[in-house]
Formats: sequence, C-alpha cells, structure tokens
Amino acid sequence: MLSNRYKTDFAKFDKYLLIVVGLLLAIGILMVYSASNAYSREQNGDSLYYLKRHLIWCVLGVFLMFFAMIIPNYYFFERLAWLLLGLSAILLVLVYVPVIGVNINGSSRWIKIGGLTFQPVELTKLSIVIYIARFLNRKADDVKSFGHGILPVLLVVSVFLGLIFAQPDLGSVILITLLVFLMLFIGGAKIWHLAAISSVGLIFMIFGIFCANYRIDRLFTFFNLWADPEGKGYHTIQSLYALGYGGIYGTGLGGSIQKLHYLPTPHTDSIFSVIGEELGFIGTTFVIILFMVVVWRGIVISLRTEDRFASLLAIGIACIIGFQAIINIGVATGSLPSKGITLPFISSGGSSLVTCLISIGMLLNISKNGTIGR
Repeated sequence: MLSNRYKTDFAKFDKYLLIVVGLLLAIGILMVYSASNAYSREQNGDSLYYLKRHLIWCVLGVFLMFFAMIIPNYYFFERLAWLLLGLSAILLVLVYVPVIGVNINGSSRWIKIGGLTFQPVELTKLSIVIYIARFLNRKADDVKSFGHGILPVLLVVSVFLGLIFAQPDLGSVILITLLVFLMLFIGGAKIWHLAAISSVGLIFMIFGIFCANYRIDRLFTFFNLWADPEGKGYHTIQSLYALGYGGIYGTGLGGSIQKLHYLPTPHTDSIFSVIGEELGFIGTTFVIILFMVVVWRGIVISLRTEDRFASLLAIGIACIIGFQAIINIGVATGSLPSKGITLPFISSGGSSLVTCLISIGMLLNISKNGTIGR
C-alpha cells in the first residue's frame, strides 16, 4: 500500500491520453506477435521469442510510467537533467566498447545488458528535452540573447549530435535537431536566430548525407525508387506492396504475406506496413488517429499548465512522439528516405518503448500537477 505522500487521485490524470496509450500498447503486442512469429520460429526455434521480449519491456515501461506519474512534484525531473545528460553521454560512448557495445550492419547504436539490448539514443532524446525545458525556464529572460540564451543550448546539444552522428545515426540527429529548433521557438527565441541556426544545420545535414555513399544511395533511391527494385529500393517497394495488398479492410490479423521473407524487419521499423497489410487502410488510419490524439493531449496539457518548465517539457515530449511516428510512417509509405526510426509504443524495440512510456508518465504527472510550480 502506498504511503499518504504517494496516494494519487487517478481521476485528475488525463484519461484520454492514458486510454489512447493503452490502445497503442495493445496494438503493438498483437502486431509484434503477428509480424515476428514466423521469423522468430525460423531464427530462434520459438515463435514467441520476440513477443516475450516485447512483453518484458512493456511491463518495465508501464511500471516506470506509473512511477513517473505518482511523483508528487514534476520538478524532480528537472533536477535530474544534468544526471540524465551525463548518463546519456556515457552510454553513447559505451556503444564502442567491444564487450558491451553491439555493432549491427556497421552501426554501433546498441549496448547489451544481460540478455537485453538498449539503444542509448532513446534516453538521449528525452534527456535533451528535459535539459532544454529546464534551461529555457531558468533563463527565460535571456532566451532572446544568442550568446546567453541559445548558444549554451547549442553547445551542449552539439556534443550529443556528434556522438550520435558517429554511430552513424543521421535519422536521430535530424529528429533531435527538429526537436531543439521547435522547443527554442516555443521558448521565445528570436526568429532570425533560429533562421541562422537552420541555415547552418542544413549545411551540416547536406554534408552528413554526402559524406557517406550509402546515404547518397538512399537519397537517390528515394527519388528513383524503381531504378534498383531488387537492391537499394527493395525495402521501400516491399513496404508499399504490403500496404497495397491490405487494401481497405486488410487480409486479417496474421494474414500478411510480406512479413514472410519479403519485408525486412517486419516487427521493428516496418511494422506499420504489416499493420497496413493485415488491418488495411482502416487499421492504419486508426493508428494514425491514435498518434494524433497523443500529440493533441500533449499540446493541451502544455497549454493548460501554469508552469513554464512543465509546459515546455510537455510540448517537447509530444514532439518526440509525434516526430518519430511521422518519420516511421513516412518511410513506410515512401514519403521519406529510409531512417531506421521505430514506431512509438508499437514496434518491437525495448529502449524506445520504455523511454516513450516514461515520457507519457511525465505528461500524465503534469496533467495532474501542472499548477504546482516549484
């Protein structure tokens, strides 16, 4: 039984957000099993292998979400900002340590703890949001000054962008850059400062693309998908086939053909395509609406709170989830070049799932305690 300090009136939490996240988790569990069972049986001799791992991360994530919900004062998160940034930096370096770090297809993005792998960039995204919300709250009077209001944020964030770019993970670099830009804009930074930053950021992005042949190939494939349908364009083409086969109503749960050796990573990055094939246009539309509701509730919570830190934190969290969903769905539909970003709450990916659920716990905490201030 919880002590009086942690007793919580659940009626004050944002019920819409809680229900929608629950629906997304349920869809994720069903689709991870459906998308992974054949592949899992073939690779591991157990059709439930990936589902079991996904459920472990779900339980851990939900536990941490409820913990974040019941903390009496959300300024607890603000006080963790530098600790989380430091932890994120250490983890981003550990991906290169041979025994701990895991290299997959030339990318050093994971560390292995016990039998589970963790992607540090997911924690980094949340840590940066908390740090920027903290900085913009404490330096509210300096935000219009480039030297005192923007430059310190850019210097800190640039360290993490450099570590992430070296993995290499340009997709997460772009996502975090968009996130930082939006939070600075909402926090009151001058437009011309942001325009100058955007120009420099665009130059670095172009450099990032053209300094690696595989990124150039992805970009050209995006504009000319059918130039190499059995090679560079294969992933996106198979994804579009899956969405096309599903039609309006889908082939039914478990009825996907594309997940059987045609669609790469059907239970992770490509899970939206499996949803489209099995649940059809109706299913994908429903999922998109659920994500829109999550972002909408995040914006509503941000606008309703009377505290600047809480407001900035809420909008930052909403942006993380919204941007990730847009990028994943955009890649699946051929609207964006391949990025390797998971679909929040649904894809089989423990680090993304857990950090997204912790983020939702923070949002729910703010929805209840948004007027308490420091």
